[in-house]
Amino acid sequence: MYKHRTVFTCSAILLFILTLIVVSSHGKGNRIVAPDNTVLTVDSPDKAFDIWQEKKVRGRSLLLFDTYPHAGGLGSYSGPPMLTPSNLVEFSIFRNIVRKIYFMVPETEWNTLQQQKWIIPIREVPHLERGLFLYNLNGIPLIATTPSSLPPLTEKVLVYVNSRIFTPDQVRDLLAQKGISSDIFITYQGHGR
Repeated sequence: MYKHRTVFTCSAILLFILTLIVVSSHGKGNRIVAPDNTVLTVDSPDKAFDIWQEKKVRGRSLLLFDTYPHAGGLGSYSGPPMLTPSNLVEFSIFRNIVRKIYFMVPETEWNTLQQQKWIIPIREVPHLERGLFLYNLNGIPLIATTPSSLPPLTEKVLVYVNSRIFTPDQVRDLLAQKGISSDIFITYQGHGR
């Protein structure tokens, strides 16, 4: 009888230790921040991925000041996934660059966003005035929120700004107000999206 308890106890302790190892390998210890601050403007969204890859960042939170057309699921690929201008976020998830997304919605479009067919809210974010966890087939946390509801974040974040939706100055002011720092700030100034 004691022999079975000992085996059970040892098994439980071993499982606990393995869980800690797995959690720590996917947590803060697996995040890689760029060695310097980078502020760049790109003419195609896929060039942001090249910058993130060049800086060797990993496991990061992304503040996405853009539309998010790939929120509804994975792209259709024949063969291995390939980077295109329309799948920047999804491809960055595949490569473990992005682990969490704050999808920033202009204040005036919050109610409109909730009526979009591709939006599948899972639940509200309890500590945010305007915040929704959205269903995302990519399997990472996707939080839709507005600039006024964005919480102060303690980790350095990646920032991607579509200048047709938000101006870089608006975003810099927001980051300063919230005390959020970023090691890579990318502005997309292009013709599409």
